[in-house]
Amino acid sequence: MQPQVKIISVLVGALFSGLSVASPSAETLAKQLQVHVEVKGAEAENTCQQLGADWATCYRSTITLSNIGKTLNDKDFSIIIPSPRRILSVDGDQFKIEHITGDLNRLTPTDKFAGIAAGKSIQINLISEYWHVSDFDTFPRWMVSANGQTKTIKNTDTEDITQFATPLTTAQGKRASSDQNLILDSLKRYDVYTAQIDAAAKDRIIPAPIEQKITKANSVSIKHGLFLNQVAADSKDVFAQALKKYKLLAKNKDQALLVNIAIDPKQIQLAAAKKDGGYTLIIQDGVAQIHGFDAAGAMNGFNSLLSLIDIQSKDNLSEMVVNDAPRYEYRGMMLDTARNFKSKQHVLNLIDQMSQLKLNKLHLHLSDDEGWRLQINGLDELTSVGAQRGLNTSNEQTQLLPQLGHGTEPQKSDGFYTRADFIEILKYAKARNIEVIPEIDMPGHSRAAVVSMEARYNNLMKAGNKKAAEQYRLLDPSDTSQVTTVQFYDKKGFMNVCLPSSKDFAKKVIAEVNAMYTEAGVQLSTWHYGGDEAKNIMLGGGYAGAAEAKPGQGIIDKKAQNFPYEKSPACQALVKNGTVGSFDELTTWFGKEINKELVPHKINSFQSWQDGLSHLKSASEMTVKPTVNVWDTLFWGGTEVVSKFSQKGFDIVLSNPDYLYLDMPNEIDPAERGYYWAARANPLKKIFSFAPGNLAQNAETSVDRDGKAMSITSPATAPSIKGISGHLWSETQRTDAQAEYMMYPRIFAIAERAWNKPSWENFKANTVYSSESKHVNQQALETDYNHFVNAVGARGLEKLDAYQIQYRLPKVGAKIINGMLNANTEIPNVQIQYSTDGKQWLVYDANKKPAVTGSVWVRTSNGDQKNPRFGQASKVQ
Repeated sequence: MQPQVKIISVLVGALFSGLSVASPSAETLAKQLQVHVEVKGAEAENTCQQLGADWATCYRSTITLSNIGKTLNDKDFSIIIPSPRRILSVDGDQFKIEHITGDLNRLTPTDKFAGIAAGKSIQINLISEYWHVSDFDTFPRWMVSANGQTKTIKNTDTEDITQFATPLTTAQGKRASSDQNLILDSLKRYDVYTAQIDAAAKDRIIPAPIEQKITKANSVSIKHGLFLNQVAADSKDVFAQALKKYKLLAKNKDQALLVNIAIDPKQIQLAAAKKDGGYTLIIQDGVAQIHGFDAAGAMNGFNSLLSLIDIQSKDNLSEMVVNDAPRYEYRGMMLDTARNFKSKQHVLNLIDQMSQLKLNKLHLHLSDDEGWRLQINGLDELTSVGAQRGLNTSNEQTQLLPQLGHGTEPQKSDGFYTRADFIEILKYAKARNIEVIPEIDMPGHSRAAVVSMEARYNNLMKAGNKKAAEQYRLLDPSDTSQVTTVQFYDKKGFMNVCLPSSKDFAKKVIAEVNAMYTEAGVQLSTWHYGGDEAKNIMLGGGYAGAAEAKPGQGIIDKKAQNFPYEKSPACQALVKNGTVGSFDELTTWFGKEINKELVPHKINSFQSWQDGLSHLKSASEMTVKPTVNVWDTLFWGGTEVVSKFSQKGFDIVLSNPDYLYLDMPNEIDPAERGYYWAARANPLKKIFSFAPGNLAQNAETSVDRDGKAMSITSPATAPSIKGISGHLWSETQRTDAQAEYMMYPRIFAIAERAWNKPSWENFKANTVYSSESKHVNQQALETDYNHFVNAVGARGLEKLDAYQIQYRLPKVGAKIINGMLNANTEIPNVQIQYSTDGKQWLVYDANKKPAVTGSVWVRTSNGDQKNPRFGQASKVQ
């Protein structure tokens, strides 16, 4: 066994088993010790460089460890700190810090530990890599290990981070002095929120159609509901379910709006709507007639009708004619169920919302380092081990180590979809014209699979079945490569692509997943390979050896670092015999191998993140035509990357994280959940303003990650785009409700940009776009957004309430002007409430602004008296 492997084994073993039987029990210490976290701010670049921080960037925090029990002098315990950032050092000589794997760090007393007296506290200063500008950069459920046990420290066992961490101030919301972002509070929001109440948005369909002609306003009654009159039997149940959910389904024709739906391309009135998904909707004389180009078009027409209805007031509809069809073939939403599991009901609700918003591709990220979420016949360990996290004495033989604030006990973020669950999801999606695209991420982001197959290997070896044990093993025990993944795992984060057993594993999984589709009566059309981030982060440009390091680079021993698989004899052989040109090309090579395995199953589309296929010179090198999710940010050259893949003949799904990742915060506010490596925030308006057909123009309408102006030149030819997709990675969302807060209502804007080509987006070749250019019709953009956001508030959010979806209610902007409270919000027709004591709340009326003195609190409300929900309250200074 190699030295690094020994160190990791010892660390993990210590985490499981504690140290001395004489030490206090972990259960006692978990109640006796209390943790409090306070972020101090960025450290000097020179300090960060010497500590080996990426791009010489790091920050300081203070941990206060309080003892509310008996005096603690024993040194035989350790604190396990979950942190999304590498902890680089600890001040003083009383503690030492060691990285275990992933986000786990072990803080251990040294021989100099002076103890903690009863009722007293000690402070521990840590320096960590990168930044800490969000309250949610602190993970919950810290742990203490002692006397053979590990337990979650009680006061950190909460999803309310402020219970044990000091909330960041507005001043702490910036990454560095160069960060020009406007950090929002109630006063600044008042100026940022510009949308106004707009009565003209009453007939605004989401997403906006190609053509909509109002012939008579507010003349069609729906007071008595909608009656499904002439509707095909195979889709009638889906339509009826939606109407029942919104209490709109009429049992008889009397006075109801009759709904007739048929697939009849000849009746579509606009040439541009005569395509897949196209429809004509005619509302007049008490009848809604929908002519679909195909089954998807018929459903799209029905969902446009639903979009027009205010389910609370049931106001009259206008007589109108709508002709419509999608802009893009691929209109997607990716849900990461791997990092933190999402329930089956959460997925079914998402399918319903996607259908009503005319999104048609549900990309399910089913495996990653932190979890495997789909039952596979014959590979039970994938879910018995890979779908559960916690701590036990089996060294990950029965469950994975806790990650992402999981703690020692079972959580809702554990779990998997059984075959029956997944088949139900497939059938549900098919009935709503949504394709489910399964992603099994490989070869990187594969730790859950690797560890699970190691457990399988050990179990079968104990049973004396060596052949079966090696059949699907994903780890090469002779590989001594020293690597660190993007999420700080070691070589177990990669399945070894050079082992025949890894290919056999992939073939087995593809076959079993395909069998589920077959049983559901659905053709598995697209396989997502993953392929992203199969690299050693320490070989990136932010690190350098001491001799060659420049300002802004962290100093490490780069000679001690390897490419993934570099020390694997099996992979060395492939490089030596010319199968691949370098170790860096192995991910693309393995992708080509997996691509071939789709042919026997008649899977006609192969999808991958862009870096998984980066070494292909042409899409024609693949047996099954590939589609890439391009996920470069625009300020890092995303426009050029899209053009290059287009020129190579790839189908392209735009997945630019600085606009389309919903795990980025909703607003620039330290109190907003989310990662921010790609964008300080992706608010509703920014996503709506995204121009997929002219990526360069986004430099005129938005800024980069640090709030700075961009300049992007459009290419000579507009790249061919298959579609766009929203994405929700789940590192910071441990519950369904947290995921819903991030996803809704921003998914409305994703749908808008996937479906509709706005008038304010126009491609101009070889044109420079910047904050100074004037190529975009800003007035048209503002008017369009105002219609959209009013429709979201008036008719979109109430439909989410009907599904009990825990969407984000916007915050309030407010100022006290001449003693009067002036308030607004991002979505202008959402109810605003105010309070002068923080207890009793009154509804704010902009037409009768209240006089106030002293402190005032403001918040939004869904206005639902039966199931009230409220936005985050803020104080008006």
